[in-house]
Amino acid sequence: MNAKSKIFRLSISAAAIAFAFSATQGFAGDAKTYPGSMGVRYAGATPSYNFSAMGNPSSTQWMYVDLPVINDDMGNDISSSYVRVLDRHYSSDVRCSINSAYWNSSASAFYGYWGANKSSTGSGNNIQSLPTGGVGGKGTPYHHYFSCRVPPAYSGNRSYIVSYYVNEN
Repeated sequence: MNAKSKIFRLSISAAAIAFAFSATQGFAGDAKTYPGSMGVRYAGATPSYNFSAMGNPSSTQWMYVDLPVINDDMGNDISSSYVRVLDRHYSSDVRCSINSAYWNSSASAFYGYWGANKSSTGSGNNIQSLPTGGVGGKGTPYHHYFSCRVPPAYSGNRSYIVSYYVNEN
């Protein structure tokens, strides 16, 4: 077998493996993990960033952020989600919910689905996952996001939004 024939067979094999892998990924749903730094502050303290996590450096103010989600599988709702947080305040928790909203022009208001608030439990140096569940609202009029509040720093220890995850299927 000559070199051209070997290269051709390797190319065909690689293409077949790539196709098989992509086909199985299509059935697994559309899962995404985002860094906390993608969050957008809408009130309170100005965030600090550390290794792409978003933290609250203020010792007096809460920080309120929205975490945008891309729903590119328009035929499906968000079926599961969580936010990974680092809660370092001794008595106040990080709290997040997943939401889905759209603008209703005839009512001049946002409508949608608002998920239940999920809170961290206790403080420390371990990352906690807040299971925020799923949320309805599929299709083009909706946009999805998490809304979180992060407590002030305590004795110089900042709390963080580390990352967040959604699955569409």
